[in-house]
Amino acid sequence: MLKVFLTAALISLLPLSGAVAAEKGHDHSHGAAEKGKHGGIVQDVAGVEAELVVTPGTIAVYLSNHGAAPVSPDGAMASVLLTQGTQRLGTIALKPAGDRLEGQGEVPADADIVLSLRTKEGKTGQAKFERSGHSH
Repeated sequence: MLKVFLTAALISLLPLSGAVAAEKGHDHSHGAAEKGKHGGIVQDVAGVEAELVVTPGTIAVYLSNHGAAPVSPDGAMASVLLTQGTQRLGTIALKPAGDRLEGQGEVPADADIVLSLRTKEGKTGQAKFERSGHSH
């Protein structure tokens, strides 16, 4: 538990510009964000596809091998930073919960979400999910 808390605390101290650094091959076309099989927004993070699903009181991330097969969340660590513009709203730690990483907390409808993920193989990555449908 302390490890998850410290990870979330360190992530919240990162400069937001570092959290949204350009990824290799990032496409800035402003079309609709890719939807996943759970109805969330999908992005490549740390070598896996991460599908972000927000429901009242819960935020979940489903991992897959680029749409092919689900990736077990066991051994993975993640947290999300909630922002509105340049204002930081808070951080939620995500833990393995069945077939997903999950955390409890309210996410304002207009908040953007920065996901920080560490896979069980030790790969790390970040992605920004803009609730308006455009994501980085």
